[in-house]
Amino acid sequence: MNEIIRHIEYLLVTHDCVVIPGLGAVLAHCLPARYDKSSEMMLPPSRTFSFNITLNHNDGLLVSSVVRSKELSFEAARSLVAGEVEAMRRELDRCGVLSLGLAGRLVSSEGTLSFEPSTAAALSPDYMWLPSIPMVEITTLAKQRAAASALNQSKRKPRGIVDYVSYAARIAASLVVLIALGFVLSTPIEVENAQYASLGIENFQSAPDSTHKESPLLKMPGHSTSAVTLYLRTHDDACEVVDTAAHAEYVRMHKAGLLTECVTTEQDVVSSSVRFNPEDNYYLVVASLVNEADADEFIANSKNKQLGILAKDGRYRIYAATGATYREALSAADLLADSYSSAWVCRK
Repeated sequence: MNEIIRHIEYLLVTHDCVVIPGLGAVLAHCLPARYDKSSEMMLPPSRTFSFNITLNHNDGLLVSSVVRSKELSFEAARSLVAGEVEAMRRELDRCGVLSLGLAGRLVSSEGTLSFEPSTAAALSPDYMWLPSIPMVEITTLAKQRAAASALNQSKRKPRGIVDYVSYAARIAASLVVLIALGFVLSTPIEVENAQYASLGIENFQSAPDSTHKESPLLKMPGHSTSAVTLYLRTHDDACEVVDTAAHAEYVRMHKAGLLTECVTTEQDVVSSSVRFNPEDNYYLVVASLVNEADADEFIANSKNKQLGILAKDGRYRIYAATGATYREALSAADLLADSYSSAWVCRK
């Protein structure tokens, strides 16, 4: 298998465009959820791939992946990728078919190059777990229910004379019960000293209490009431242990004006933790420009003032960190990943 095929598959998981220098670019397209009438299935969102032969300029994405994987310099990785692409061209000319792994394959026929995308879902982890849902049209479902209802009606036995007599007896028994219940409910019952519902609370007293025996639970308007006392209960497990000696010293120095606020930005912290020595042999490059004027403008517009220029091979490379060894320069890429996600290491 070609060496860079696995890099193409790896990059397509998180990127929508991967350029194969000198050959073309594999593009990813997101498809929304859709209804397949032939299979009567609601298909979930997915991704498909296409190939554009005109996008063949080296954008550094594939080469950077090889640099990280094999710990090579950028120039060595670019040479490796160029050799692999040439081998892919020869295979396409010889066999007429070139596999691009899980993305699909290129087919050359009578001087025409076409691309056949793969149906593999491994390159789309956001959608690969979504299932397809079977769907039934409402008209079809209504027809099925109507047919089932008609079948049940046909299976029912016709009522005989016994069924009608039983039905009439049940109705008569129900009428007798309703008449008897109405007679019972309509008869008046005399009750002496009856207690009726009322909105008043004059007879409602609180439970006996040893300290407030004469205080009702609710007071009538105009009556005096005692004050309500709230007790706040503290918890020992909610306190914070403080070094009292250190805290007292801090308060004393703060009142005397001996403490000053120190504000540092994230960029200052990162810059102080990376190596920056122009005498080193390895440089962490964040941009590569064609002339020195563009390089000076890039540094002037950057928020990071700790940048340098490395003139090599007719280009002006902007570097943000250095290293005595390759690994030391590469380790700075993790610290500067938020500001320079595509940085790579170049040898002086």
